[in-house]
Amino acid sequence: MSAEELVSTPVPEPTLAPNSQVFVVLHKDPLRERIDVRATRVLQLEEDVLFLAQTNPPLTREHWGLSMEVAVLTPESAEALRPVGYVARLLSVRDDYPLLDQTVEALALSAPNPGDFFETSLRMHYRVPVAEGMGVVIRLEGLDEPELLNFSAGGARVRVPAWEPGLAGLELGQAIPFRLLFLGSGYAVGDGVVRSMEQSADGASVVFGLFFTNMEIRDIRYLERMVARTVSACRQRERDADYV
Repeated sequence: MSAEELVSTPVPEPTLAPNSQVFVVLHKDPLRERIDVRATRVLQLEEDVLFLAQTNPPLTREHWGLSMEVAVLTPESAEALRPVGYVARLLSVRDDYPLLDQTVEALALSAPNPGDFFETSLRMHYRVPVAEGMGVVIRLEGLDEPELLNFSAGGARVRVPAWEPGLAGLELGQAIPFRLLFLGSGYAVGDGVVRSMEQSADGASVVFGLFFTNMEIRDIRYLERMVARTVSACRQRERDADYV
């Protein structure tokens, strides 16, 4: 695809329906490879104001007036999602937003206009898909043998059976101690903050995204080296396969 075609490729306009999952991208720091993404959900789109559920950690009056991205995952293919977002301004934080028969804390942000959405990213790191025999596994406190789907230097996606007892009470924003093991080499430890949770279509499993934090410098450096080494090995296998 040429640069001209890439620029002209239309970005889908997602439907910001009540209860749909969205992400507030509060801060991106490419130099330090840090990104502050907070998962939430749509409460209501009312003309030029988008109301979202309060995030965890919460946004406060100190954030009023700040610009931030609101991102939504949209289907790219039958098996993949891509994030698109728009730049919004936090108008206010309400502690009395009416929802059914109760009031909840809500974020009031400027709503998007037609053509405002653009392709964005919810992570700063290359994510490595885990293949059988790769020798990379994850251990999570309170969960029995979680299945590691992919990982990066900044986080991971994990799948566990829906009947897993440890899922009871697991919430967005909760931190889970983790150990990421590279069998025969070593491991990295820290806390994984739950940033997203999604149940499979058949209800048999739950996939959740983790953001790695509370890691010692040596663990961070080790994980970065192992990710780079794994990426290099995967790309070499792909190059070799071209000649088979």
